[in-house]
Amino acid sequence: MFDDFGGDGDNVTDWCLDQFRAAYPEREIGKDDIWEYLYGVMHAADWRERYKFDLRRNLPRVPFAPDFEAFRAAGRELMDLHIGYETCEELPLTCEVDGKPDEGNAEAVAYRIEKQMVWPSKGDRSVLAINRRCRLIDIPAEAHEYQVSGRSPLEWAVDSLRKKNEDTPDLTDDPNGWYVWAEDENAFELIRHLRRLAYVGVRSTEIIRGLPNALTDDVT
Repeated sequence: MFDDFGGDGDNVTDWCLDQFRAAYPEREIGKDDIWEYLYGVMHAADWRERYKFDLRRNLPRVPFAPDFEAFRAAGRELMDLHIGYETCEELPLTCEVDGKPDEGNAEAVAYRIEKQMVWPSKGDRSVLAINRRCRLIDIPAEAHEYQVSGRSPLEWAVDSLRKKNEDTPDLTDDPNGWYVWAEDENAFELIRHLRRLAYVGVRSTEIIRGLPNALTDDVT
């Protein structure tokens, strides 16, 4: 295990590369492989539990896990997923408008955020109300298991996609003017965006659950 992995222009030093190649002599490891491995390891449940307090005040300690490829491959997929959240696959959540399943056939106003989206039932994250007419239903618990700073991707969207400064018209921040759903003909893109965020949460959870332990018993 070592503590220092940054330094040169690509943030992985030659020294760090040498350490990994020595630890895994059977593999041809490059610096990109190390970044992918690190991203995978830092999502491992045993690593996060072991160093949950150290992460608040120290540089992370990186183990040489028994299965390098498992963490490299998981890290690559997680990186692609988290960077490409705006274009990734959608989770096929049911959208209801006026109580009936809908796939973008209603008028544009049916998908617009009135003030902010809400979770209708306290403590229940399986239904998200876009407005009084439109809801996403049957959101699985796995969509909320993966969190960044205590919130799932969907929970971050609920908090950020809301009208702000409504008392000052010149400064009003209207989420309906964001991204590609600014025009009425693209209004359903909000639903697609939320489905993608749900997919990010679910797929991240699946990848992380499938990770082996990053630490061995002799790691301190």
